[in-house]
Amino acid sequence: MRTISLTLRAAPDRENEDAMAVADGIGVVVDGAGIPAELRRGCSHTVAWYSRRLADAFCDRLTDRATPMRDALAGAIADVTARHAHTCTFEGGSPSATVAAWRVDGADVEHLVLCDASIVVLEASGRALEVTDDRIEHTVARRVRELLSTRESSADPTRQELASLRWQALEECRNAPDGFWCAQADPGVAAQALVGRRPIDGTAAVIAASDGGTRGFQLVDAHGLSAFAHRAGSGELEALAAEIRAGEQRLSVRTDFDGKIHDDLTIVVGAFV
Repeated sequence: MRTISLTLRAAPDRENEDAMAVADGIGVVVDGAGIPAELRRGCSHTVAWYSRRLADAFCDRLTDRATPMRDALAGAIADVTARHAHTCTFEGGSPSATVAAWRVDGADVEHLVLCDASIVVLEASGRALEVTDDRIEHTVARRVRELLSTRESSADPTRQELASLRWQALEECRNAPDGFWCAQADPGVAAQALVGRRPIDGTAAVIAASDGGTRGFQLVDAHGLSAFAHRAGSGELEALAAEIRAGEQRLSVRTDFDGKIHDDLTIVVGAFV
């Protein structure tokens, strides 16, 4: 097996809030949530600080193959929480992150996804499959609609108002019943992670990626899922990243796009052939 990886920050003047960690037969990607500082006011640490420590702690725990992946993630979240519990008040908001990881265990490869990071599997047959958790997309959109319905004004909301409502919806839906789940301070959220296992026989590659790494086929139409899987499995990560950045540039001239133009980008590949 070959392990191939790439991580790029969104812009030269910004800290990379993605993190990755690799070990023998293990690949971990942690995508820190780039939320405004006022929404994590209870914590003095940066999103990048949280992402890096969670990636390292999770990878360390995954080296024990007897530890289930959800348990390893729960232990890693507990480890990182303990590291800043004495200085921070989590009720006031703290950094959070999404997670994707794969681990070779004997004749199988396991995977775990928490929130909207992704695992992409390239089968030996050439078929590509994606595993991701889209609860964040649906629950936040639903909550924004509910908040809009309570507005006193009948005028269409401005972009600034919509952005404010989305941040409010994110805060209300994060790690809440009928919401979405991500790594933060509570180890219990690891139970919500999606996990799976498949034989290495019949698997060409397994890929963990932040949502910045999957933008090419999820958002900016730079390439399709199949092309992403095949080229990542072949190690063409820099070319994929260049296509994503070019697609983001096309977004920047669109007047109807209100999201983040550039994003941190991280991809970790385990290639079996």
